Amino acid sequence: MDRSLQITIIVSIAIIIIAISELAITIPFKQTTEANYASPQKREFWLFNSEIPKFNETKMGMSHDVFSMSTITVNKGDNVTIHFFNTELPGGDSHSFTIEGKTYDVNIVLNPGENKTVSFDATTAGVFPYDCTFHQPTMRGQLIVLASGQP
Repeated sequence: MDRSLQITIIVSIAIIIIAISELAITIPFKQTTEANYASPQKREFWLFNSEIPKFNETKMGMSHDVFSMSTITVNKGDNVTIHFFNTELPGGDSHSFTIEGKTYDVNIVLNPGENKTVSFDATTAGVFPYDCTFHQPTMRGQLIVLASGQP
């Protein structure tokens, strides 16, 4: 096969790939996050403590612990259930899942190896920070409650 034919084939393949990529980008994708389904729904989440790999607590002066999910998104009116697991081994750290404030007053504390479940109704739309009271500022996230009909 001569060089010009090879170049023509390569360019043709590149054009086809670009055309397919452009088509894929312009096709609207249905978002699949749980919050996109009609409300009210029962929403369940499984939350674990985790660690930032290779993080030097002594050098940085802060905890290396994080939540497995930094964002929980639901719709207003949903019944929310969060199963929280402390995966620390015996002798390890305790952790909490805390949403402070009058709207969602949640505070569960887990010793190493424990798990607990908390349920509540998402009655107010907004963004509500959650954290582990023992391991701030790294172990935190946010509960996002979307207003009814919000995409």
